[in-house]
Amino acid sequence: MSTVDTLESAAEQPKKSYVGTFVNLGLIALAFALLALVVHQNRAKILEVFSRKLDLRLLLVGIVVFQFSVMLTFIRWYALVRVIEPRFTLRSTFLLGFIGYVFNLVIPGAVGGDLIKAAYLVRMHIRKTQAVASMVIDRILGLMGLFVLASIAGAAAWGLATPEVRRLILAAWIATGVGFLLLGAIFGKVFSRLFPGSIGPRHGKLGTVVSELDAMSTTYRSRLGVVALALGLSTVGHSLNVFAFYLMGRMLFPDMVTTLGQHFLMGPLTLFTMAVPLPFGALGLSEGVADQLLKLVGHPSGALAMMAFRVLMYACGLTGAIVYLANLKEVRGLTTAAQEIEHELIEGDLEDEAAA
Repeated sequence: MSTVDTLESAAEQPKKSYVGTFVNLGLIALAFALLALVVHQNRAKILEVFSRKLDLRLLLVGIVVFQFSVMLTFIRWYALVRVIEPRFTLRSTFLLGFIGYVFNLVIPGAVGGDLIKAAYLVRMHIRKTQAVASMVIDRILGLMGLFVLASIAGAAAWGLATPEVRRLILAAWIATGVGFLLLGAIFGKVFSRLFPGSIGPRHGKLGTVVSELDAMSTTYRSRLGVVALALGLSTVGHSLNVFAFYLMGRMLFPDMVTTLGQHFLMGPLTLFTMAVPLPFGALGLSEGVADQLLKLVGHPSGALAMMAFRVLMYACGLTGAIVYLANLKEVRGLTTAAQEIEHELIEGDLEDEAAA
């Protein structure tokens, strides 16, 4: 089965909700309002930065580092999907990875990139619960990689940290512990034991969640080595992101005294805010949080560094946009299938079957 054939879908696209459209427009307006506030608060520093020549070599290195980090997330998902479908190829992984990246980053209001990838798996005759479960565990491990990185950096920096920073380190340790407890509960089928009558299609939203967790446990509990590999890839990928973030700060502020080690402490907590469901990767919110967090370790302007980091994100988005446009016809059909899965998840009636 070719990638193009698998991407095609003949389902009719459902009508969009006007309420959803207004919500998306409101979120976009909020994101740009937050960004405008951050720009206004840092206008003096912005003028100062643009008054001098920037070392664009650091920008190029940052783009390469960030691009490699993004591709590691594709490989992480590839390892997880191969557990349920050994025929899945690296070509499909990178194709869907770049398309999903574009959907998540630069197409506000569109169906999520994760559901695009899930729809592709369903077209490969993988059960919907397994397809969605691969997305969910990939997201969980992605976030856990951030907390593990912050926890390790916090342990190394504890002796030199201020009381405020130590509170953040403790929060990272707690989040990491909760994450491992959650994984333990999933693989131990705790949720399916607590709600035994909820497993199966058409059992409402709770039943959908329990079914997904049960499918995740069934699929991956005997392949914990793959789960550990995915977590390791997540941690390495986030380490590269923090390094790229540091390079952007060094480009903007050549005399910056904030060390790379301090970036590894605050960077993961800053990047975690990008998981907030605001358009364009939590535009505006992450800049404000970066400003406050990095101020604790003497950074000249975390907000400006975050804006420069977004340049790396959108540079990678250009690659994804090229892939998206080259496969536009096929992506349209795949988007329709993804919207069907999204509707089933919202309504709590996800059918545990593959596409015919």
